[in-house]
Amino acid sequence: MNDQSNKSSSPMFSDSLMSADDALEFLINSALVSEHTEAMSLDDSVGRILSKDIHSKINVPGFDNSAMDGYTIALSDKNVEETNQIFKVVDRIAAGSIGEELKEGNAARIFTGAPIPKGGNTVVMQEECQASKDGSEITIKRSINLNENIRLTGNDIVKNDVILKTGKKIEPEDISLAASVGIGELEVFKRLKIGVFFTGDELVEPGNSLKAGKIYNSNRYALVALLKNAGCEVVNLGNIKDNFNSTCDALEKLSKACDLIMTTGGVSVGEEDHVKPAVEKLGSINLWKIKMKPGKPLAYGQVRNIPFIGLPGNPVSSFVTYCIFALPFIKKMQGNNDFKNEPIKVKTNFDCKRAKPRREYARVQVDYSYEIPVASLYPKQGSDVMSSVVWADGIIEIPENTTFDSGTILDYYPLSELTR
Repeated sequence: MNDQSNKSSSPMFSDSLMSADDALEFLINSALVSEHTEAMSLDDSVGRILSKDIHSKINVPGFDNSAMDGYTIALSDKNVEETNQIFKVVDRIAAGSIGEELKEGNAARIFTGAPIPKGGNTVVMQEECQASKDGSEITIKRSINLNENIRLTGNDIVKNDVILKTGKKIEPEDISLAASVGIGELEVFKRLKIGVFFTGDELVEPGNSLKAGKIYNSNRYALVALLKNAGCEVVNLGNIKDNFNSTCDALEKLSKACDLIMTTGGVSVGEEDHVKPAVEKLGSINLWKIKMKPGKPLAYGQVRNIPFIGLPGNPVSSFVTYCIFALPFIKKMQGNNDFKNEPIKVKTNFDCKRAKPRREYARVQVDYSYEIPVASLYPKQGSDVMSSVVWADGIIEIPENTTFDSGTILDYYPLSELTR
């Protein structure tokens, strides 16, 4: 990659625009973790965020037990590593039952998970034991060592260990782990309540016919779906009248009921863009110009001390800025420790001959059949081309003010990680 200095002289891309890195850092530093928690049953906890560490009150396993079906033996130290030994079978121990104490030289039939009886000090798998016809004796031809196939007390978890940490998104395996130590419910952060509304007199709801100059409101459905995918509760005011007073009323209503307010469109500098001045009247706008493509007009502020994020109006711009900026902000508010987007390295099979003044988040497909995955660029990268997002499996980050040849290594973010 060539580090060129041919920056644009256009005032539109002047240094007054905030870099994408600075904007993200600003947003993350501004996000406050929710203080609202609740107890949830294990069945209802998956996908939620833990609000406190989980300690085990027991050892797992709580007793020495057999790792397989076979025979547990009271093996004498002097018989270790001897071959062709014969043992008298004196007991049968199933999982959930307690066997009698074994005397030296005796054995007990034992099953996976059953407690090792007092005196038992090794387990030999049943395939290696030759039982007599009446089952009263077994012969083991190979040499035997002590403590074979025994799961020791606390082998998995030691009492008082932290088994799940605050800020973890609960996965099915976490549910299993909690259940294994007897925990029936988990303390989690309450779902964030996010209020949304949409502006634009040109917008028409899907299912209705279009008149001249009108467009279907795809942003409404995209944003609500993204928020629900992130585990949020959505308060949706739908389309509101595209004027200053209606915008103020919507912001006021949501500020009384929600943890975060989000909109799409209306944050640019046009005379019909009412969101920015409405937020300024009820609170403040802290940043709203980002040196990125797509999505330059991204707004962040406060409405009656409730955080506000205003996404751009073009569908791809709205989608990308949500993924890059809004979702990490939301995850941090949720108490999720894993809130940063983590890129993977991919190789481009396209070049960039003209340096661009804004960082670009381009839609690509990645071929993983190569040692280093190879990214292919969608031919139409306009902020109105939503089909590029559907076609893509991720977004590649093209640094500002650089050129590069095909084969250059860049950062790539899978959509599967950027949308949940």
